[in-house]
Amino acid sequence: MKKVLSILLLGALSMLFAEVFSGASTLWFIDPWGLSITYPLYLGHAIFFFSVAYFFNKTSVRQLYFFGMLFGLYEALITKVLWFGYPNSSGPMIGSFFGVAWGEFLTLVFFWHPVMSFIIPVFVYEVLSDDFLPGHTRFLQKNKKTLFLVAVLIVIGASFQSNGAEYDILRSIASLGGSLLIVLVLHVLTKGKNLQSLVLGKKSMIVTITYLILLYTTTSLFIFPERLPHNFLPYLLIILWYLIIIDLLWVDRYPSKTIGLNTPILSSKDLGLFAIITLVATGVFSILSSVTYGVLLVMFLSLMGAGVVLFFWSIISLIQEKI
Repeated sequence: MKKVLSILLLGALSMLFAEVFSGASTLWFIDPWGLSITYPLYLGHAIFFFSVAYFFNKTSVRQLYFFGMLFGLYEALITKVLWFGYPNSSGPMIGSFFGVAWGEFLTLVFFWHPVMSFIIPVFVYEVLSDDFLPGHTRFLQKNKKTLFLVAVLIVIGASFQSNGAEYDILRSIASLGGSLLIVLVLHVLTKGKNLQSLVLGKKSMIVTITYLILLYTTTSLFIFPERLPHNFLPYLLIILWYLIIIDLLWVDRYPSKTIGLNTPILSSKDLGLFAIITLVATGVFSILSSVTYGVLLVMFLSLMGAGVVLFFWSIISLIQEKI
């Protein structure tokens, strides 16, 4: 049972940072669609890619970033966002080129899903379980750089989700608070968990793969089917990116090395403090809607640039290791 609850915890963390922080799924835990489609989607992708990464010993942060890019490509067939734009939009935010919405692509595939849907949930799970993959503690040190990135994350989450809740302070706080409560309960129920608790066995992997195949098949046909491209080129470009990322993972055979640190790393108590600060910030941003919209716009545009930087940093660091 602890293994099942541990897997549910990783899914809840992925849901928290990807969907709640973005404002896309407010109060998902009382929404039939959120419980039956969105949460299983994040749970299935997160646990599948983590298990594959663990099995092939490709668990460095760079390698998890590449797996997270594969995670983000679901936005093509399932949501059609990488072709048409966001669901509530009339088209791609900066237009399309060869049938692909590159603004959404850079935001979601290069940044949001690798970082928010996958890497940060894994980081938080590691802190909660006090079990760390080699090389990961380097990114979890309690220093000024990490605290600055945490502050940026809090601003992103507070501004995005308050906007998603249409600046309804009760809805915003209830959505974040309820999601955090689910994480807390699962954390308490999985006392003694470790990273091995997340690794799927053969039967569980078959079930997960079957679920993902059914998910992609059914959603591609029934969710915004009118937004599917009518020529082959947009499909070809998405397939090409799958191949590029898989090739990068194949080439990247360099495991992380454990590095001795002179500074302490983040603890569960630190995460609790960050959660409280995010709740307060969400309330403030919900009240100051005019200011929040400006902050949100800056953050939203910055994510495209951040995604490009992360991708090229990953490529350059991989090349340096090969040399």
